[in-house]
Amino acid sequence: MKSTFDKNAEKFVNLMVEKIESLSMNWQKPWFSKVNSKQNFLPQNLTGRTYSGGNAFLLYFLCEKYNYQTPVFLTFNQARNEGINVLKGAVAFPVYYTLFCAYHRQTNEKISYDEYNKLSEEEQKEYRLAAYTKYFQVFNLDQTNFAEKYPNRWDILKAKFSGEEQPQEEKEMYVNPILDEMNKNQNWVCPIQTVSSDSAFYSISNDSITLPLKSQFKDGESFYGTELHEMGHSTGVKNRLNRKGFYENDKFNYGREELVAELISALSGVYLGISVTVREENAAYLKSWCKAIKEEPKFLFTVLADAIKGSKFIAQHLNIRLDVGEVEEEKNTKVA
Repeated sequence: MKSTFDKNAEKFVNLMVEKIESLSMNWQKPWFSKVNSKQNFLPQNLTGRTYSGGNAFLLYFLCEKYNYQTPVFLTFNQARNEGINVLKGAVAFPVYYTLFCAYHRQTNEKISYDEYNKLSEEEQKEYRLAAYTKYFQVFNLDQTNFAEKYPNRWDILKAKFSGEEQPQEEKEMYVNPILDEMNKNQNWVCPIQTVSSDSAFYSISNDSITLPLKSQFKDGESFYGTELHEMGHSTGVKNRLNRKGFYENDKFNYGREELVAELISALSGVYLGISVTVREENAAYLKSWCKAIKEEPKFLFTVLADAIKGSKFIAQHLNIRLDVGEVEEEKNTKVA
């Protein structure tokens, strides 16, 4: 009999693997569609509270898979409280929230994570941290009769999240004012230089990023996507996020770091309105990423956690307001 983790992890893994496999067939497809690469198309609860953590990634992919009209989700009980019905045959998708607490090593006394963080470094050594995950099943509004029950509210939500791609002739390369200002003022955490070359890379020894000239890319979004990827790498050093396996030279950790950087650039692109594609040199990793995720679902959780930390680091440094709250179940239980 499968545990709760196994049942939910299977859904997470299947969705992520399906996404990566679709990219392996066409690595030039963006991680998130152009329609969904908009700052306001953030997976959220009916109350407007935005999902965070790995839930944000997974619900993005879910919206794209089923072409949901809005990124709005709710639990069965929230639907009932709103007086709306979940449609017959609708299948829920799990969201998760990791809770932390601490236990005294001698007395086994339990304290909250907030209380633990208030202790001195010496006092914290007397405790051991424990974590457990809670799951809630959510439905998209498309899976309910919300539109029929509240037509005015539905029209407002559809207008808020509409993002039909308009055909356009791009005479000039796409520009992103936020990243352009960062480049102009050189105010990223490490130097970024553009030179005429055929490769982009982050140098650990020099703590610097080197990019080809923007004119060498097929379009503006490719340039910025590559820049965000290398910025993602630069967040992993010890004096920043000190990412797991960042300094290891083996093939597995190198591939893992590439996946983390891919996801950092993809989510950061959403915050900035940029549709990011897989880097050409990473297309070969797609199948091995699928294999690693299938063999060990927890690999996916750790990668998503690192990607979220990296994208938040970038957003905070660029002063991008994410308005990421935590989603509440009806009993004030929080879901990340």
